[in-house]
Amino acid sequence: MRRNEKMPKPGTKEWDAEVEFYISASTAARQARAASLGFKNYDSYANVFRKAGIFISAPQSRREKFTKPVVIKEPSLVIFDSQIPFHDADFLNKLLELAMAWGIKQGISGGDFLNMTAFSQFFENPEDKVWRAEREVAVQVIQAMHSAVPKWLLVRGNHETFLIKQLAEQIGYEDILALIDKREGVTEGFTATDYYYCIVQFGGAKWRITHPRNISVIHGRVPTALCGKFHSNVASGHGHLAGMNPDYSGKYYAVDVGVTCDPDRLDYVALRDTTRPAQCRGALILMLGDDGKCHPYHIYPDSDWEALKRMYGGERNDS
Repeated sequence: MRRNEKMPKPGTKEWDAEVEFYISASTAARQARAASLGFKNYDSYANVFRKAGIFISAPQSRREKFTKPVVIKEPSLVIFDSQIPFHDADFLNKLLELAMAWGIKQGISGGDFLNMTAFSQFFENPEDKVWRAEREVAVQVIQAMHSAVPKWLLVRGNHETFLIKQLAEQIGYEDILALIDKREGVTEGFTATDYYYCIVQFGGAKWRITHPRNISVIHGRVPTALCGKFHSNVASGHGHLAGMNPDYSGKYYAVDVGVTCDPDRLDYVALRDTTRPAQCRGALILMLGDDGKCHPYHIYPDSDWEALKRMYGGERNDS
């Protein structure tokens, strides 16, 4: 008797049952089955199914897919690298006033909202490594931001990661918000994401607001490269530079947005010379124009603020 004569014929109910057993059984059970059917070894048994085009499928991964960033669908004020308590209050307040004048209801911090000095892996000034003091300033800034712009999304940056990594990824950015919000309602209107980017999409345009891994000494280089990779307009931080230009295809805007911290308050910037370009302050507003399109406005500290307010001031129909 040939060793596979006890195998049922393909197309029969018995064959279908054998296939179901082969696919679902453990290795030990399949080995026992091969022996009971008179096969010399397990491979000979399995080869019958291979010839029939049947194999044991690899199990699906149970790990999360990181394919669901936050998507915002309305005009937004976009800031980066505030690094509270080293923020530039004058610049930030002017941005908030402009956002109110334009009717902006959504704000985005693109990372490094807090400096998180107490949890930094660098050898910081011991006087700065006091979380309680940093938190108290953060509460005041958050309340001011919320009074002008009611909704804020905080994108994760490398400074937020200082604490998250120290705690072995056992917490996320929302937990940092909870750490700030000891008093009920302090962070009302604020949400946080563990993605280092979010998407803004309205008025026929798509923007990727990102705190990338890369930096460059050339203004606009990093967001220009990201435009080509993601086929989207890109506004980036982290590099502490500022500039706005078309990408290589001419289809997308690439923006190094700039910082809302005050470089003169950062000891590692102000106390020692470096050949790197100066840190540049800047912000971005993505605004719905009267033509129904999304228009980017790159804002600098020396902007004509009163003229800017008049651009979209007064009653507008944004429907």
